Amino acid sequence: MSVSISYKSGTLANVATPVGSTIDDFVKATMELMIAKGKFTNLLSDLNDYVAVRELMGKHKKLYEGEEWTFNVAVASDNTGNGTAKFTKLFDTDTSARVDALVKGKVTPKFVTASYSYDLREKALNSGSLVQRIDFIKEQMTLMYQSFYNLMETTFWGMRPHKADDVTPDGIAYWITRQSNADASSHASGGFDGKDPSMATSASVATPVTEARAGISTSSYARWANWAAQYADVKPADLIKKMRLASRKIDFKSPLNVAEPKLGSGRGIYTTTDVVVAMEEILEAQNMNLGNDLASKDGKTLFKGNPVYNVPQLDSDAQAPVYMLDWSTLGMGVLSGWDKRVSEPKPDADRHNVRNVFLDASMAFVCTNLRNQAVIAKAAS
Repeated sequence: MSVSISYKSGTLANVATPVGSTIDDFVKATMELMIAKGKFTNLLSDLNDYVAVRELMGKHKKLYEGEEWTFNVAVASDNTGNGTAKFTKLFDTDTSARVDALVKGKVTPKFVTASYSYDLREKALNSGSLVQRIDFIKEQMTLMYQSFYNLMETTFWGMRPHKADDVTPDGIAYWITRQSNADASSHASGGFDGKDPSMATSASVATPVTEARAGISTSSYARWANWAAQYADVKPADLIKKMRLASRKIDFKSPLNVAEPKLGSGRGIYTTTDVVVAMEEILEAQNMNLGNDLASKDGKTLFKGNPVYNVPQLDSDAQAPVYMLDWSTLGMGVLSGWDKRVSEPKPDADRHNVRNVFLDASMAFVCTNLRNQAVIAKAAS
């Protein structure tokens, strides 16, 4: 039996009721309607914004097939291509050459799961109104999704703790690496110093080791690197100046009309709340006519037309990084059919009255062109 009922400010149609059907059918039908209506935006958390979840899972997500994600990168050793171009005269002898400039990048997907459980004998599922039963299911689902989104937000901006970790996906701190203090001493204004990421060897061995991103090492291919610089203060002569330089250095324009793999579109700048507030103060200082609004520039900071976002997850980062991201070559790959896949209620192996609901995803973060990305951060201590 199914009915249409009023729920809060709307209507849920075709909800299976426990009368003439099982509680599991009721839970399944309610979950499907909740997901369809997008009831999971208000998340309980210390974070007041889920920037990575919004950008990646909402805008910059790409489906892929197979066990791994592969892409080609042209990383010739110099600027001459295959070196065959030359000026000639009549009846000159031909010359030819073959240069293998393509390197294949490979990213292995990772698996994430979240879940919730209920007992068939719970009071909320056996008594009360349909609205109360739906609220119970919504609460359990919300907690499951909250756990999932918290993990995704933390993981995207971070980096797996050690090289032996073969479970955690590689986040932004892995893909877009920061300038070392040594490189900063020789490249004070910045450079393509975002080299192979460094991490502990294992959970028990703290000795740092490097790893090739997508299987391509910067030490072998110098162009496989992102722009990186260091700054001391959020001032026009320091951070803002280095952002201007970085934006020019990463804005590559190919002379060839070649279709490159696109993961999305658009650019954005992502940093800590304190850095954004300091930028807003700079903006107010250079705009004299502010009217009677004491915070007229809050939330309106742009850099070359690109929005500057504060990322709560970065607020605890002592280096206060400023990420300048090009979403055309950065995104999240999701295995087709495994994008936040929610299971039907499944009987628990050891508790016959308990049901488990699982949320599963198969995904990977990936960057197909590091030279389009930049990070400017304070010196590491």
